[in-house]
Amino acid sequence: MAQGSKGVFYGWYVVLCGFFIMFAGFSIINSLHSLFMVPVTDDLGISRTAFSIALSIAGLGVAVASPFMGKLLAKGNMKLIMSICVIMAGVGFMSYSLANSALYFSIVGFMIGICVAGFSNIPISIMVTNWFYEKKGKAMGLAFAGSGIGAAVLSPILTTLISNYGWRTAYVIAGALIIVLTLPLVLLFAKKSPAEKGLVPLGADEMESAENLESEQSGLTMGEAKKTAMFWIFVLGIVCFALVAGGVQMHIPAYLMDIGHPAIFAGTIFGILSLANTVGKLILGAVFDKFGTAGGAIYVGFCMTTAMIALLLAKTQAFAFLFAIAFGFSIVISTLGPPFMTNDIFGKKDFGSIFGIVQVFFVAAGSFGVIVSGLIYDVTQSYRVAWIFFLCLFIFSMVCVLVANSMKKTTKEKFKNNSNQKII
Repeated sequence: MAQGSKGVFYGWYVVLCGFFIMFAGFSIINSLHSLFMVPVTDDLGISRTAFSIALSIAGLGVAVASPFMGKLLAKGNMKLIMSICVIMAGVGFMSYSLANSALYFSIVGFMIGICVAGFSNIPISIMVTNWFYEKKGKAMGLAFAGSGIGAAVLSPILTTLISNYGWRTAYVIAGALIIVLTLPLVLLFAKKSPAEKGLVPLGADEMESAENLESEQSGLTMGEAKKTAMFWIFVLGIVCFALVAGGVQMHIPAYLMDIGHPAIFAGTIFGILSLANTVGKLILGAVFDKFGTAGGAIYVGFCMTTAMIALLLAKTQAFAFLFAIAFGFSIVISTLGPPFMTNDIFGKKDFGSIFGIVQVFFVAAGSFGVIVSGLIYDVTQSYRVAWIFFLCLFIFSMVCVLVANSMKKTTKEKFKNNSNQKII
């Protein structure tokens, strides 16, 4: 059945579902959990390092779960899997209220990380990829923008709850919010593909020929992808820009204060960066739609180069502001890049499985990036070397992406020809 000319295309409701998943579930668990650090560590008498390590183990849970969760979501009942994961993540977050040690946070955090893999980036990316042949970048940008807006809206609410009612009560309310704000949207609008509604993807009606439609729906399997140089060059690019994403952002406030800016100014810059990050997702989505992977890589490469040069000159306030905007516009590649580029380069055929593997590399490298920054600072007693290193690493990562993208046509044709020969 065609999309239909009356009413709103159902795929936009799927995007709305993704937005609220990122708004509540993802932002509370990933972005806003740091709000609990001071009250929890002060009350329980555990170090901030121990608490930070415990929280980072949630990222390990995401990494461990991503490969099998990608396959499970692609082949199983997506709505059921997402619903179970949302409920378990919410209950798990509520159970932090019972914690008395860093070990408890570590165990529960690992379990929550597994659930996050089952209801956030991977299923949203699978749904958007299936529902949109055109405006795919815009759809992803809108869905993933929920995390930045959620962090901005919910941060003062959680801060007030912690201040007025204590961290244990705040954990219970935050966990309940994850379920209340996310689960209804999943139950109402989560649809793996248009076929479940008797529809076709946005843009399918405008495909010029059956050959173009077949091309949009085709691609490589996970087994085929792993045999190609294209896959490993792409993964290398993913690892490098994940290192930059993890290594730069967490150390910005400390760097700004080190070069003489007051803490309130550092907080302001971080706030502008978060706003630019939200707007940047929409811009990059439009760039991806218009120019594809190559155009997106060149665009964010220019923005990141501008950002890192401005960061090196950030002793002057104007350059600090320029950094916040340019970095916010470029670092969105870490959110939109993996799903969009994975689909663009490897196709839809086995997207869930391939993206699940890509997520493993991305999450692991992003977590390690924070450590790399700290090590460089400890050795040099300065962040300047780290910023130069990360700028070079990011440029290299975009080169890898461009090289992989340039190989996709010949690689797909090679496997298609091999397949035809086997049939003959």
